Amino acid sequence: MSDDDLYIGPTVLEPGPREPFNSDHLARWVVVPLIVALTALILVLYIFFSTAVVDGDSMAPTLVNGDYLLLTHGDPAPRKGDVVVTRVLDNGLFVELVKRVIAVPGDTVEVRNDVAIVNGVPEPARGQVVDPTYSVSRSRQVIASGYIYVMGDNRPISEDSRYLGPVAISGIKGKAVFIFAPITHVRTL
Repeated sequence: MSDDDLYIGPTVLEPGPREPFNSDHLARWVVVPLIVALTALILVLYIFFSTAVVDGDSMAPTLVNGDYLLLTHGDPAPRKGDVVVTRVLDNGLFVELVKRVIAVPGDTVEVRNDVAIVNGVPEPARGQVVDPTYSVSRSRQVIASGYIYVMGDNRPISEDSRYLGPVAISGIKGKAVFIFAPITHVRTL
């Protein structure tokens, strides 16, 4: 047997003939996984999150008119400082409000010149807008089980628990966790 008769197949040095480009390979290895990943992402976002649009400037400077929010679904245990979207009855109609949680069930809250005093301690400064000429005060009250006290960060123009009273936890659509539009406002909350 001579060296010319022995064939051991393609090697690294001589790989053999190349297969022509096949678009089926591109679809199988790139497009299909991309579609599966996008579908999974959309399903996860739809199942675990919802969205809302800020209407008005009652949460300025934290949120401004036209900000698009990503919300967690519901919030059975909101915490002080959370920004939530909640449904409330206002003049006989249900409306969605974006507000900050000031007090939770069992807390004692009082409002002095648009500053909330919760359990005897003034609320933390979060950039709230307070105008002494238009400030509101409310007497002390204990927040009942199943309710929260909410206020907007822009106190002079915010319609919130100072006027509507505590809001039901069951009416919370979700907790705002992210601003996703407009692009110049994108950030976590």
